[in-house]
Amino acid sequence: MTALGPYRPPVHQPPSPGRRRLRTIGTYLWALMPLLTCGYAAPIAFGTALGRRRDRLTLIALIVHSALILSGCTAVYATGDPMPSWALTIFSTTMALTALGSSAHLLVIRSAVWAAPSGPEVLVARLPSDEVVDRARKLREQARRTAEADPMLAKRLGVGRPDLPRQFDDGGLVDLNHAPLHVLTTLPGVTERSARQIQDWVQQSGPFGSLGEVMLVIEISPTFEHHLREYCVFIP
Repeated sequence: MTALGPYRPPVHQPPSPGRRRLRTIGTYLWALMPLLTCGYAAPIAFGTALGRRRDRLTLIALIVHSALILSGCTAVYATGDPMPSWALTIFSTTMALTALGSSAHLLVIRSAVWAAPSGPEVLVARLPSDEVVDRARKLREQARRTAEADPMLAKRLGVGRPDLPRQFDDGGLVDLNHAPLHVLTTLPGVTERSARQIQDWVQQSGPFGSLGEVMLVIEISPTFEHHLREYCVFIP
């Protein structure tokens, strides 16, 4: 049995519109945390940002706003009761600066902090064009041998069916007996009309067994026979 082709990692499915909307609302609430808590939540918000995105400015902002909160609270609690007006002024000023400044900063960096993580990097070997062509040709030969030896296995692997989800690389083969219309028209010399003729013939008379049968009954220019022979496969 022919070995499977190279594994193709699953395509990342984007979240639904509802989940994206909730995520966006959550990120705005995160950015407005300092404003909604009169500045007290600024260190928490910047700590979260620093955990997700290592950035020097974010670290500086965390230190500055924490120092402002600490100085304002120190001015209040160190003066005792009754609180002098200057202490209240310092406290109000530092907390207002923290609430407004940190929320504005967080709104600016919100999209960068909460950007969706990229998928795992897949290393792809960059081969010269002649090596790529030769590799694809060998994959087609292997897939054809599989289809000849075990047609049912070839169907399960999706040989000649690029329209189906699969993990088997057949080098670009197209099964003329089962491929849909839009796949047939990707073959050289196969127009939409000739593709419909192929489908109608298979439905009425059964599957083709070779390219020679196709060229006899389907309107395809003989000049494309060589190219079609390279990419066509006939699975019963």
